[in-house]
Amino acid sequence: MNIQLDNPIISYSEKGKPFLYDKLFLKTVAKYIEEYKNVPYERLTEKDQSVALARIIKKMECNGVPVTEFFKKELSDWEGLENHERIKRLLTIVTKDIFCCFDKNLEVDGEFAKSDRIYAVIDGGKPDYIAYSDPVKKSLFGKEKPKSAYHLYFADLIERNEAGQLPRSSQE
Repeated sequence: MNIQLDNPIISYSEKGKPFLYDKLFLKTVAKYIEEYKNVPYERLTEKDQSVALARIIKKMECNGVPVTEFFKKELSDWEGLENHERIKRLLTIVTKDIFCCFDKNLEVDGEFAKSDRIYAVIDGGKPDYIAYSDPVKKSLFGKEKPKSAYHLYFADLIERNEAGQLPRSSQE
């Protein structure tokens, strides 16, 4: 799943303005939401929204570990909460990990924020990473243009994950 940089949430983000993590996540995983009822998220009832998101979470991995296992401690801490609230809190953590690099409010000394977590939705037994990769563009002379910092960041996370170098739980 390629994160779209031309999404207005990213392209119009500015320091001091709120960054809409949840809306960006919903736009990114829209095809998995529509698998549930074949309807956009906004048109689902609150119960169906919760079920659709829970189905995605069950299919998700963080650093090669199922999300529910990766965040086992957090989920046990939220044991007394309603399912909808637990899902909402978990998605707040997940979305900040995924999209922190695009949030201008988290930049330090001109460097974008980074996480040591890479997320994927398991689709047909294969990970569909939630990442950004540059479109292949060639210069006038047929050379490939250099990769963006975002592309390199996500490519590095995927490579380190496949080498088993990323944490296997939220407590590491």
